[in-house]
Amino acid sequence: MTHDTQTPSHPAASVSAPTPAPHVPALVGAAGTAAQVVAGTYVVGFMAMAIYLVPGGFAAPVDDPAGSLDHLLGHHVELSAWYLVLYLLGGAAMAVVSLGVGQRLAAAPALSRVSTALGLIWSGLLVASGSIALVGQHAAVTLHEQHPDLALSTWVSVGVVQDGLGGGVEVAGALWAAAVGLAALRARTLSAPLAGLALGLAAVGMATVVPAASDLATSVFGLGLILWFTWLGLTLRRP
Repeated sequence: MTHDTQTPSHPAASVSAPTPAPHVPALVGAAGTAAQVVAGTYVVGFMAMAIYLVPGGFAAPVDDPAGSLDHLLGHHVELSAWYLVLYLLGGAAMAVVSLGVGQRLAAAPALSRVSTALGLIWSGLLVASGSIALVGQHAAVTLHEQHPDLALSTWVSVGVVQDGLGGGVEVAGALWAAAVGLAALRARTLSAPLAGLALGLAAVGMATVVPAASDLATSVFGLGLILWFTWLGLTLRRP
């Protein structure tokens, strides 16, 4: 006698895949760290200026040629370190920031590409400005041993070129901040207050081309960038 046995069928248990954790692209995360580095270079630059350089007699070569050269001769190592941190390290970190911010703002493709281009230009100008300052310092110190007058004229010329590239006019940084602010408002991948701060700093940076407002605008722009880059760095490192 044959018995048919039926195996009861059980529905397969559904297993839901775990939700992946939010991911920050590597370049964007690196840009967040680089933004913190840029903010740190501004902090070091302002602190060195306020605590050590200005009390020690630091002056722009155009404002006080002889006094500026005398200060250079007595503080060559310290000034070299100042330019190395503020311009070379800051400029190199700025290149990473501009690339990462451009990727974060990819939802506004045209403006993000413009911001990346302007950021890289600013990075290059910072590195060039710092390089000229370092080479010019060495040339002025070396020339002073045999040709004091030539050393003085060389140092003044170096100061003019260095300021033109990025030491005294902040147009390149202002244009980058403006492009980032506009792209952030369009893409909505950065907060509106952060975008608004960028646009405000852009206006201040552009004011550095006005001789009567240059000194104040340069200081406000630099201090504002400490807040901006710190805030930007924290934002970029979050998903």
